[in-house]
Amino acid sequence: MELRIERITAEYDSTIYSRLSELDKLCVGADGWSEESFRSECAKENGIVIGGFIGDKLTALVSGYTAEGEADITSVAVNPEYRRKGFAYQLIGVFESILPENTESIFLEVRESNFSAIGLYEKLGFEKLSVRKNFYVNPRENAVVMQKRLIDIT
Repeated sequence: MELRIERITAEYDSTIYSRLSELDKLCVGADGWSEESFRSECAKENGIVIGGFIGDKLTALVSGYTAEGEADITSVAVNPEYRRKGFAYQLIGVFESILPENTESIFLEVRESNFSAIGLYEKLGFEKLSVRKNFYVNPRENAVVMQKRLIDIT
């Protein structure tokens, strides 16, 4: 089972946006991104959306954006049928590889109870930075803010 990884851009077939939204909501619930949110992120110059496919089936995604000297991962989702196969690890690696050279750090938020995701992010070099109280709504939960330094600025 080989994962095909593609960067999703505004030129992509427009049906991809509903598929991205469906996968995101399957994984994170009602807080998942809408079709329009993914369309907007793909259209932004600094937006990054990466899809992982088995055949034609979208099985994983990573989305985020870059800003002056940093990047933010806004969503990581893997279809439950395909978890624990290294897909999120691969997609985050691709995300990191396409960042501008001057990117100093990558940030992300993760549910405090999502121990498997936190473990994955730590394996990728992210460190816990802080906690955002009641960041998630459905269900209400704190977020752990994590950071990966790419350039040592000290």
